Amino acid sequence: MTDAEQDEFEGLPPALQDLVRQGMALHIADPAGGEFLFHYAISQAPEALPLYRVLYKFCNRRRSFDAAHDFAVKGLAVAARQAGLPEAWQVWNPAMVGNADFRLGSFLLLTMKAMAFIELRRGHNDEAERILDSLTSLDPGDGIGASVVAALAAGIQD
Repeated sequence: MTDAEQDEFEGLPPALQDLVRQGMALHIADPAGGEFLFHYAISQAPEALPLYRVLYKFCNRRRSFDAAHDFAVKGLAVAARQAGLPEAWQVWNPAMVGNADFRLGSFLLLTMKAMAFIELRRGHNDEAERILDSLTSLDPGDGIGASVVAALAAGIQD
């Protein structure tokens, strides 16, 4: 496991890390079995934001875009609740996200960026554009680098 992959697990208890790693190993031969273990892991720690990030990134890399999308959406909902925001990102404004704890605000924006990328991979270009438009408003300084995904989206639509 690379240092970057290990960093993704930071903050997760060792037993949960082991469960997710088992799911990742199983996912290669049995995607449904791997996803079962992922959902079991979430049932054990439904508020653990790093868990959702690990799962949506892994599923995206494995080209399981629907699963990646589902984990990102669930993680975004958990983070929104923790930040005291409405679940629907479409109603957020910069002040709402800016008032969130830095860790939560970063998770919210980074997960939206991931959702835009995943939507592009799923062929849902219009939804990706809606997310990117919202990110432009929520993060006008492009601190999370959504412009990279926006450039990719523009290239797809050309």
